Amino acid sequence: MVQRKTVKNFYRALAASAYVAGASAAGLALGGPPGAAAAAAAATANLASPLGVAAVELAAEVGTDAALDSTKMAAGGLVTEPTFAMIGEAGPEMVIPLTAVIPKKKKRKVSKYSKEFGKQLKQLKKKHPRTDVTRLMARAHTATRSELGMPRRKNKK
Repeated sequence: MVQRKTVKNFYRALAASAYVAGASAAGLALGGPPGAAAAAAAATANLASPLGVAAVELAAEVGTDAALDSTKMAAGGLVTEPTFAMIGEAGPEMVIPLTAVIPKKKKRKVSKYSKEFGKQLKQLKKKHPRTDVTRLMARAHTATRSELGMPRRKNKK
């Protein structure tokens, strides 16, 4: 019971200060420091109203329930869906996904030239199995350029 009271007081303070801080930030953005002060004063007055008190109590109750009634994983367990859990309550723990969440690599688009070059080289290797690969590649390059209608390269001197 003492633990629940302590946690609820924490959530009360958290909800109230978050409300005032948000109002102050908005006031600062709209009216500078004087606007921030006015917004903070208005937020504090709102929190003192019956509606403000009820809102803070509701937020504190929801937060306390979520924190105290969460699944405790100190003894281990299997999680198969999104779960609000307490982890590390009995010392160091480890959370490890059972399936790898690794993004797939996109396949590289292969150019027309590369496809044709591969075909030409394969044909030449079948036809001339004992010829040096470098010579076959040069022949495949020439054949590919002519197949695709590319102009012949001029030799550099």
